Amino acid sequence: MIEVVITSGGIQTLEIYQGLGVTEVWFWQNRQLQVFCLENCEYLRKNNSQLLPNLDLDLLVSYLDWDEPFDAIWDFKAKIKRESE
Repeated sequence: MIEVVITSGGIQTLEIYQGLGVTEVWFWQNRQLQVFCLENCEYLRKNNSQLLPNLDLDLLVSYLDWDEPFDAIWDFKAKIKRESE
């Protein structure tokens, strides 16, 4: 399951997610995507998602600030489709 939460809580909320057993948390702050994975009862910052290991996070980030979200989705889908062919 993936949950998207729009909040200002940020990294301070990792303790809450840890208590809930959430294995991976992503934060979008200051135009940067940060991925934290739960390992041995603590979150470690990672360069890639462990749940979606083939997802190009740099490519995803390039679409996050588009003015038209639906255009971004269509373009992103087309780009990853071309890359998978």
